[in-house]
Amino acid sequence: MYRFTVPFLLLFLIAGSSLAQSTDTSPEIPDPAGPTPTVTENPDLVKRYQETITPEDLASYLYVFASDYFEGRETSTRGQKLAATYLAGQYRKLGLTPMGTAAPHDSYAPAAYFQPVPLYTQKLKEAKLHVMQGSEVLSTVSYGPGITDGDAYLVFGSLEKSEGSVVFAGYGIGDDELGYNDFAALESEKISVGGKWVVLLGDEPLSDESTSLLPTSGNVPSSWTESPNNKLRGLLQLGGMPAGILIVNDLGPRAIDVKERAMERAEAITTEIGSLSLSENSGGRPFPPIYSVTASLADVIIGSNGKSIREIKKGIDSSLEPIVFEIDGVSLSSTLMMEASEAPSENVVAFIEGSDDALKDEVVVVSSHYDHIGIEADGDGDRINNGADDDGSGTVAILEMAEAFMTAKADGHGPRRSILFMNVTGEEKGLLGSQYFTDTDPLVPLENVVTNLNIDMIGRFDPGHPTGSENYVYIIGSNLISQELHDINQRVNELTATNLELDERFNSKDDPNQFYRRSDHWNFGKHSIPFIFFFTGTHADYHGVGDEPEKIEYERMTRITRLIFATAWQVANQDARPAISGEGFN
Repeated sequence: MYRFTVPFLLLFLIAGSSLAQSTDTSPEIPDPAGPTPTVTENPDLVKRYQETITPEDLASYLYVFASDYFEGRETSTRGQKLAATYLAGQYRKLGLTPMGTAAPHDSYAPAAYFQPVPLYTQKLKEAKLHVMQGSEVLSTVSYGPGITDGDAYLVFGSLEKSEGSVVFAGYGIGDDELGYNDFAALESEKISVGGKWVVLLGDEPLSDESTSLLPTSGNVPSSWTESPNNKLRGLLQLGGMPAGILIVNDLGPRAIDVKERAMERAEAITTEIGSLSLSENSGGRPFPPIYSVTASLADVIIGSNGKSIREIKKGIDSSLEPIVFEIDGVSLSSTLMMEASEAPSENVVAFIEGSDDALKDEVVVVSSHYDHIGIEADGDGDRINNGADDDGSGTVAILEMAEAFMTAKADGHGPRRSILFMNVTGEEKGLLGSQYFTDTDPLVPLENVVTNLNIDMIGRFDPGHPTGSENYVYIIGSNLISQELHDINQRVNELTATNLELDERFNSKDDPNQFYRRSDHWNFGKHSIPFIFFFTGTHADYHGVGDEPEKIEYERMTRITRLIFATAWQVANQDARPAISGEGFN
């Protein structure tokens, strides 16, 4: 505790000294007895509090929050709970009101800021994968705690039984901008994937670990490699849920040793948290299995085609033309034995009550997720995914914003509407913490939530940014429900001179990345609550051990945080809530 307190006090003293020195040149402060002005009414006042948000403060928070001490903050683990306690302590120190429902015996306990989220883990007991040709069993692979034949391991999934015919779908990439589209090739060949097993090559055509053969910006690997979930989303958009997916991961420059990984993971299953849900019965429809497999197992499956998986991969890489086909006479069958148990977690919630009796029941929710993906089950060296950008950046941005609002309140400029600062759990497990808040236990009536400003990954540069700009932030969803909210964000960016490029590259429901669905704003948007998702893009360290605090761009992150603060200020203090005008998610 000591090591955290001293830097904070030094920063506080430095900030105080800076304010004292600038007193003579500061804008005139309006009478605190009157209503707090909006950004449009008094941008200089808002700038005063924006300037309390600094790179030094953000870094001092993040180097602690994204340190190894929190063990990667995987939902329901010790590291996540330590992180929740840390956040509660910061809110207590800043003077925010606890909004939790945990009801500890001691009102000063960190749990006063906790909203318990009842979660259940589905842990694998055993998986069996059968390759069939008619009634003949060509191969059987077993995997589970202490069990492995080495040719496959389960990456994800909970569907107990799944069987079907087999399709080879190339790399599973659908990107017309890159001139390569396996999904279009499947449609051209009239090959469906619904109810079938899909075999994919891992990554994308690469010449080496860091160089794509596809025409990406800078020839860096695309999001199809860095964010392999894009492949799953692409398959789902073809129509119909696949019976399962096999990804061949031991070929190419980024190949892994699947046999070794399977053995390591089989030993680690007993300590892994597993998949999580809000229901003991898996929270709805179980998801089909996704296996990582060897090239040798893939050859058993596609053997009737007459070519090996290596030959097929070589053909695609040399021509950059998709190769897709159905595998005649072969079927796959998977059986998963799962076991459910409780795995409770908690959202961290802190509150500033509005100062206007007529408006204080209306609430602006500022959110980020504080969970991450924990510790790698296998591998050498550093195995802790510290998640500095994802989403340590959004989490500490909220702490700085909360401090700025509390400073303004102490000066007599508290927000007219109430503000709820919410660090949610379970985002990486399926937006679970925010789903629990919006669908089960909102803490405030949802009809009173006027806006959600969601912050997820604002600390790094997107290597695929079209112009290579270093002064942008992606704005997603802002006009989907409320054009007025979109306009507010643009206006305060100009008035407070944050002067960021508000990039709408991904601001479309038709964008293949589907970012508008992929963070906690989704659970607000589905209730027609206006939202903005602030984001700076994925990168090579996304969901990797390289996502560390020293790689964060703190100067730009400060400007982004100041923009979000100003947008929250405007929404919290204008007379009317942002009007709903867009089509929403319907």
